[in-house]
Amino acid sequence: MSAAGQPVAIICGNGRFPKTVAEAAQLAGRPVFLVGLKGAAEEGISAFPHIWVRIGELGKVFRSLKDRNIIDVAFIGGLVRPELSDLRPDFGALARLPDIARLLLGGDDHALSGLVKLFEAEGHRIIGVQELAPALLVPMGQITKTAASAEALADLDVGMRCLRALSPFDAGQGLVVAKRRIVAIEAAEGTDLMLRRIADLKQNGRLRAKGASGVLVKMPKAGQDLRVDLPAIGLKTVAACAEAQLAGLFVAAGEVLMLDRAALAAKADAAGLFVHGFEGRA
Repeated sequence: MSAAGQPVAIICGNGRFPKTVAEAAQLAGRPVFLVGLKGAAEEGISAFPHIWVRIGELGKVFRSLKDRNIIDVAFIGGLVRPELSDLRPDFGALARLPDIARLLLGGDDHALSGLVKLFEAEGHRIIGVQELAPALLVPMGQITKTAASAEALADLDVGMRCLRALSPFDAGQGLVVAKRRIVAIEAAEGTDLMLRRIADLKQNGRLRAKGASGVLVKMPKAGQDLRVDLPAIGLKTVAACAEAQLAGLFVAAGEVLMLDRAALAAKADAAGLFVHGFEGRA
C-alpha cells in the first residue's frame, strides 16, 4: 500500500495543531484515527474517527491501533508532563511500568525518546508533521512585510549560539536577546510565560528600552527528535511578543510549526513585528 493510502494514528495533546494536522493528512489521502488525551485534547477531534484515553491507558491505545491495523503514529500537540502517581495505568501500562518510570526520569528529550521506544517495540513507525503536513512548517526567509534590522540579525547570532550551548542540558527551545544580551531563557514555563516576564521587566523598569527592542529566537535543541517534539508558534506568540515590545521573531525554518501563516503574518505586521525563518541546525 502506498503512503497515501496508509492509515495514521494521531496522539492528540492540547491546542489546534492535532485537528489541523489530521485535516492535512486526510487531504493527502491518508485515513486518520485520533487518540484524544483526556484533559489535554480539544473536543474538536471528535469530528474524526477517534477514542478518548487517560494518559495511563497505554494498553487501550495499543489494542485500538492493532484492531485497526495502524502502523504509523504521530504525536501532535502539547502536554503537561505527568507524574508517575498521576498515570492511573491500565493493565497494558502496568506490564510496561518499569519502562514508563524510567522515561519520566530526566528531561523532556529523554521522556520522549522513551515514549518512542515503547511504540516502536509494539511495531509502530513514528512519523512527524514533516511527513503528514509539511506546509505547516515555517518557511525560510522573511515571512512578514516588516523586515529584520541589522541589529536584530546580530541578536539572532547571539541567540543561536546560546541555544546550541544549552542543548546538552535539555532546557527550553527559545530565548529573548536584546542588544546582544540574553535577557530571558525559556525553561519549564514555556514561551508565552517567558515573554510575559519580559513585558513585566519592561513595565517595572528592570529592562529599559526605547520603543520596540529585542527578539525572540526559537529553534529545536541539538539532537531533538523532530518527529515528536517540534516547537510551535501561533497568534498567541505574536500577541505575547507585541506585549513584550519586541522587534520580532526568528524561528528555525522547517523545524518549527506555524499555524495560520497568513493570519500570523498579518497580525505581526499590524503590530510592527517581523517574523523570519532562519537556518537553525548547525
